Amino acid sequence: MTRGTMIERPASNLHTVFLPALCWSRRQPDFYAVTQDLSRTGITFRSASDPAVNEPLTCSIRYIGQVEARVVSSGDNQFVVRLMASRQRAAEVARTMLALAREQGRTFESARAHPRINPARKDVLVTLEDGRVLPGRLINVSSSGAALAIDHTLSRGASITIGDTAAKVVRVFRDGIGAAFAFPLDPGQVHAGIRL
Repeated sequence: MTRGTMIERPASNLHTVFLPALCWSRRQPDFYAVTQDLSRTGITFRSASDPAVNEPLTCSIRYIGQVEARVVSSGDNQFVVRLMASRQRAAEVARTMLALAREQGRTFESARAHPRINPARKDVLVTLEDGRVLPGRLINVSSSGAALAIDHTLSRGASITIGDTAAKVVRVFRDGIGAAFAFPLDPGQVHAGIRL
């Protein structure tokens, strides 16, 4: 696998936007990713997979749809892509992502006080209040909570247990939730090898 150095970009040109995605290529079967930001350089994703530089990818991004892209940098569980699309389609994607970034910025950024990590072990069991146990997939974890993909509709305010960690659903998005832990974790516990 060819890996490149992550491109440094001025913060003023970054627009933070978190959208779940499913990506794939000829070399790599389906893998999950989450958009991190949009800039003139391209779209940055966080993922357990590090696709190769210059690798063509197809990504299905929530609220955006399917896009064809080429990897321009990769490493440290991040990769940046540039769209391989008409100017009209690229502009449409950029407008939608910028609108979502503004909406998310108003809703979430002020509430996030703890850095998030991308855990190595993503599969987790989620226990509901009624005792049912469902499979989930961690998107990211911080000392105050976690985002996870789950194939079940949950309500805001629902009490759940993620692995062995008590939490409450604070955010609901299509195919997933954001949950706040009942008792925040020690920041030293929050690393790629974390097990909830």
